[in-house]
Amino acid sequence: MSTRTLLVCASVALLAGCALYNDVTISTLLVSPAGIERGSDLQSMLRKADYLRAVEMTSLIDARPNKSAADLAALGSAELAAGRFDAARRHLRAALDLEPFRTTYANIAWDLAQVEYMSNNFESSLDWAQLAVSHGLNIKQWHLDYLAALSNVEIYRSVGLPSDMLPMRASRPDVPRIDIRLNRKRSVNAVIDSGAVLSIVSQRLATELGLEKLNRQPGTFFGLLGEPIPVDFALIESLELGDIAIENVPIAIMPDDKMRFLMNGKREFRMDFLLGANLLKEFRTDLDYARGVVTFTRLTSADRRPDKDQNLFIEGFRPMVRCTVNRRGWFMFVLDTGSEVTFLNESELPNLPVLQVTPRMHAATLQGLGGAKKRGAKLEDIEIGVDKFAGTFRTVPMYASGEGEHAAGIVGENFLKNFRVIIDFGRMRVDLIRGGSAGTSPVSSTLRAAGPPNPQ
Repeated sequence: MSTRTLLVCASVALLAGCALYNDVTISTLLVSPAGIERGSDLQSMLRKADYLRAVEMTSLIDARPNKSAADLAALGSAELAAGRFDAARRHLRAALDLEPFRTTYANIAWDLAQVEYMSNNFESSLDWAQLAVSHGLNIKQWHLDYLAALSNVEIYRSVGLPSDMLPMRASRPDVPRIDIRLNRKRSVNAVIDSGAVLSIVSQRLATELGLEKLNRQPGTFFGLLGEPIPVDFALIESLELGDIAIENVPIAIMPDDKMRFLMNGKREFRMDFLLGANLLKEFRTDLDYARGVVTFTRLTSADRRPDKDQNLFIEGFRPMVRCTVNRRGWFMFVLDTGSEVTFLNESELPNLPVLQVTPRMHAATLQGLGGAKKRGAKLEDIEIGVDKFAGTFRTVPMYASGEGEHAAGIVGENFLKNFRVIIDFGRMRVDLIRGGSAGTSPVSSTLRAAGPPNPQ
């Protein structure tokens, strides 16, 4: 039976010890055309994450008198990843009109469910998800219930100003945090966490706000270390970012003990709210680390025009940034402003251009959500490139991905904080403007990295 995974949660981990470092040397990214692997057909382009080259095949595919469901489905998948949802919808539906095999039909229907989810059309997303289930795809009931609960709600309704600048703190721990206002009555400090597909609130705060659960049975998220985390779902009536107000914001409710961590073994860091990608995708977010401010600008339908040289993509509902590794590409990394540290996916090492045959173990301890602890492996002197810049990392820790996850790694704050970072879901671009200072001290505080729940 086919399965698909909805990747939503970001997990928290703590590193203790001095075997990992924040040291990152920033330079101009230099990549020759020979360093980019190109696919010879649409399917190989998808495997190599060469989505823009696949999108360039559109006119050729549309002009063919005898179209194939496989090519139309592959093109639609590339357009989905590229945030070109109208085009993806057209090609995926055309693929279904050709009546492909049952499993292929189910996979295409699931892609259409993702198109509608990302377009905030939850009723249509539910219809396609149910169609995928009827053709053999295994999707957990809680995910279907979540879509059903949102089907008749005007999600992310905008009131107030279209743009505002807020003070931002991004140290101790090194993740960006701002003050927001919930339901017009409660101010709370929130982590800006692009690595979390869904915004998350603690159970304590959910109770204080009187939030009502949307689900009949709890969902399950999985953290960085693979630990299962039960969650409920609810709606925030109003969320204010300065003078911007957004109504009806879906959130996950997480147990309090899963959102509390000890830094350096002593000081507690408690999170009550994470601003996840489900909300951030409604904005152009400008993170100015040097000035300590962040500017949110609400996107209109006219703003949603992916750039011809976009480097921001969507996979498994998560924002991915196109990267190079040791000057070769392309590789998709989770864009995670909520992670202090940049990671590599240990499961993807055979596909990465790294010289080390055997990774070295580090003495630091990863403490995940719910108290899970693990010592892991690291690679040394790895260059990762984003936009026009490259960062050479003294050490890069690794994590083990969940089933179905093919991200090459996670781009975290030890790289991002060296720049003014503009995340534009309209142009589908991550633009880096040089600024800030590189970290030079051993990592010894809370880190965050993306991990999967499982709706199957």
